[in-house]
Amino acid sequence: MISTVHAEDVLLIPNSLGDNVWAFSPFDGSLISNNFIPSDGHLSQPIEIVVTPFETLLISDEVANAIFEYSTSGTYLRTVVGPDDGVSRAYGLEMVGDWIYFSTSITSGSKTIGQLNRVRYDGTEFGIWCVANSIISPRDIAYIGNGNFLIGDSGTASSGGEDIELLHDDCVVESPTWHDSDGINGIDFPQHIHLPNDGSALVAGFTDPSGIFQYDLATGIELSRITGLLTIPRGVFKLGNGNILYAGGTRVMVIDIALGTEITIVNQITPAASFRWPTLVMIAPPCPADLNNDQLINGSDLTALLSGWGSTGGDIDGDGTTDGLDLASLLSVWGEICP
Repeated sequence: MISTVHAEDVLLIPNSLGDNVWAFSPFDGSLISNNFIPSDGHLSQPIEIVVTPFETLLISDEVANAIFEYSTSGTYLRTVVGPDDGVSRAYGLEMVGDWIYFSTSITSGSKTIGQLNRVRYDGTEFGIWCVANSIISPRDIAYIGNGNFLIGDSGTASSGGEDIELLHDDCVVESPTWHDSDGINGIDFPQHIHLPNDGSALVAGFTDPSGIFQYDLATGIELSRITGLLTIPRGVFKLGNGNILYAGGTRVMVIDIALGTEITIVNQITPAASFRWPTLVMIAPPCPADLNNDQLINGSDLTALLSGWGSTGGDIDGDGTTDGLDLASLLSVWGEICP
């Protein structure tokens, strides 16, 4: 786990062969932990993580047929909805308000039927949210605001798939299609959808032409693509330094945009990994006033604070300087024992 005084952003990526979750730097992609959430008997093939408004983590699991909830310290809390509720192959995941949205697929004879489901955060009102004829095999669900979602459809182009659809919360699919792909020259098998807050959407294309595709968020028009990558991407994330991280198979890679080269962050062959979709998470330390990390709030922490006065050395509240506000914060928890 991360040892830090202040809240810290981490990039969490499920490893669906190791049944655990790894952590990376969201700035440059460097590895932080290869066991941020350990294999604990619950995770079987984790796919995507979302952060709840309650500072916990939801994880969709395709083999466990469930949506799990974990603390940000990696502790299993509960199964929100699972196989006993009729969940089958939970995949893409999103949370809006107190609703949890996720995609599943059901095999009926030789045909795979995609469903979009939702459940309240408290586990009630689970059911089918949307079954749309134009969405053959839904993968990721990305909320873009105003009751609208982007849905990656991995169904074959001949059956109307390989597109990225704009779906309203009343199950109406926008027409014309947000991005209509022929699955040959355009994106094929769209998986993870990442919204980097720059007016675009980055989508990992899994099948030839595999690569990272960038679209204008307002129009769905393709802006750029990066193909010919060392491995096939499943997940994608724009790093703080401007480079692109992608995950797939045994590898987590970074594309150096300026140089047009790839950097291997991880190639986990033994035991083999299968990396999925990155999620940015802020991890808050349990005891920011424990400045010397001895699990006690006492005179040693007061000494550390006073020695850092006017600098960042004893900054407890994260405002960039050590001052009277930090002293008040420390005194308010004086004598407490940190977990």
